[in-house]
Amino acid sequence: MLVLIVAVAIIGSFVIEYAVHLFANNYEIEWIAIHADGDSTNYAQEIATAMRKTHRESERQMNKAFKVASDERW
Repeated sequence: MLVLIVAVAIIGSFVIEYAVHLFANNYEIEWIAIHADGDSTNYAQEIATAMRKTHRESERQMNKAFKVASDERW
């Protein structure tokens, strides 16, 4: 019975993956909104850029801490 359940789950996963692939190929979704001043901006791109900046800053902070720790004598 367990083998049957696992087989159905795997086949169902492939069917869902195929359906999502077909949907993505046939429809395009864009995250664009218009500001009050009429300027259209891609909000998803703005969010991704802000997240990258935050990630880079946190990496710099961690690198400083590791450098201080590695410079100390054992």
